[in-house]
Amino acid sequence: MPTKTAAELKDIVIRVLDAAGSVHEESVWVAESLIDANLAGHDSHGIMRISLYVDRIKSGQIVPGAPVDIVRETASMAVIDGHGGWGQVLAKMGMEMAIKKARSASFGTIALRNVGHAGRMGQWVTMAAAENMIGLAYVNSRGALGEMFPWGGLERRLNLNATAFAAPSGSDCPVLVDVSLSVAAGGKIIHALLAGEQLPEGYLVDSKGRPTTDPADFEGPPPGAVLPIGGVVGHKGYALNIMADLMAGALTDAGVSGQKTPQGNGVLLQVINIEDFLPVDQYTATVNEYRNWVKSARTKPGVEEILFPGELEYRTAQQRRRKGISIPQGVWNEILKTAKKVGLGAVT
Repeated sequence: MPTKTAAELKDIVIRVLDAAGSVHEESVWVAESLIDANLAGHDSHGIMRISLYVDRIKSGQIVPGAPVDIVRETASMAVIDGHGGWGQVLAKMGMEMAIKKARSASFGTIALRNVGHAGRMGQWVTMAAAENMIGLAYVNSRGALGEMFPWGGLERRLNLNATAFAAPSGSDCPVLVDVSLSVAAGGKIIHALLAGEQLPEGYLVDSKGRPTTDPADFEGPPPGAVLPIGGVVGHKGYALNIMADLMAGALTDAGVSGQKTPQGNGVLLQVINIEDFLPVDQYTATVNEYRNWVKSARTKPGVEEILFPGELEYRTAQQRRRKGISIPQGVWNEILKTAKKVGLGAVT
């Protein structure tokens, strides 16, 4: 299992994407986004994605350097058509626009359609938190058939949609909630498969709805499914997943599960300007008082500390910046294979 610095991994991603036909400036930002995910501990949205991205460039599902059209716009919202461009590039642009609108109109909402995979939603909402605003995001997989059974069903219907929320705390560690509305993102299943690992109980069912820990059962044939969040009350996660489809897919006109549009994401980004409600210092004081109150609870046996949302990602990033990022051998082999496929020499 090789261990690489963030800078080393970023350089590899840039070289691979450039060789695959990406515009260099876009390759740089996509690389930064992928490595940001690895640093935060969300390896499913990190460097392991480059093989998929290269395949999508070659198939035309990702269009580097694609034009960007603002379809409609008001003081507080805009609809952007990315024409198949890099999702990370469009998400960054969309969040910057949402922040700008929130400064002047209290709220900013940007709908993104026809964009490639937009990466980790936590990265985009924390951009708002860094500006002393609240960020929210909803994302779906456009019209792909899906990887989740509807509650009570045995056929794939729903995508593995996600939502994220971030708020400032007055420190370098913002409040961050960044969750798939399934028990695990599809990338985590693929990551486990490449790493030769089993998954925890309660993540997957096979094609007959029986619990399984083998990630191979996810692909089948016939395919199984990821479970919605909620366990025995998974109908709640199922309903939230549909909500995200309607926000990120229907409202953006990117497509909802089952419409069989090209691969990629529909994304809805929202920003709330705290300063228009109350002084930011007052808000962050409440956040910290609340966080301290929650963390002061007695812990269960074996639990050293109660973590507040966002603390785990922040600490993981601090540690990985110091010690490097470990890449499972299966993932590293895929990276080497992809580098060779695009004509690069040895990658070390």
